[in-house]
Amino acid sequence: MQQWHHLKKQHPGYILFFRMGDFYEFFYNDASEMAKELDLIRIKHNIDSKSMKNKIKKEFWNGNYFYDDLNKKKYVAGDANIFPFWLGVFDDNKMLKSCIKSMQNEGLAKPFPLKYTKKDSAKTNFARWFVKNYEGNALWMHMGPLYVQLVKKIDKKKAKDYIDAYTLLIEKHKNFLEVFNPDGSVFRSPFYHADEGMLWAANFLTL
Repeated sequence: MQQWHHLKKQHPGYILFFRMGDFYEFFYNDASEMAKELDLIRIKHNIDSKSMKNKIKKEFWNGNYFYDDLNKKKYVAGDANIFPFWLGVFDDNKMLKSCIKSMQNEGLAKPFPLKYTKKDSAKTNFARWFVKNYEGNALWMHMGPLYVQLVKKIDKKKAKDYIDAYTLLIEKHKNFLEVFNPDGSVFRSPFYHADEGMLWAANFLTL
């Protein structure tokens, strides 16, 4: 945040579109100002919710799980199969059960939820030389609780097992850490260590 404050002093009166990792964010008054602007713009499109749902199902659903992208490679991606349900785009219980089963069969919830993919399938780029497998088959705790919320709808006992596993992790590390290696150890590299102050941790309290 020091960099943000420094840039803000250099550009008073401007709204900063500030990059944080993979995302761009607004802070402090910039966030409230942008919220007002976006509400005034009210971006319009001609796609209704039903058409959007049908289009997603046509292009991404293969009968067992959602493809990760339009390349339609035959691997199961965790995020591609939780967000359609967690965001309420789909509420078909049969589809949900199939996605959960596909993720479990792929090992995405072992030793606890949830991996992006079974293998380190992310494309190589410069940053990955420094944080190898940051995305791929690392275990991401921002997705895990969302996955468990969905599992609770179809298998309460399994969901409890996941919650118990999280509880042991929290007790062990005295925190709800951001990301773990596939073997369950804390993700770290010479250049990066799992975040210890992740706001996504609040999702654990919803379980």
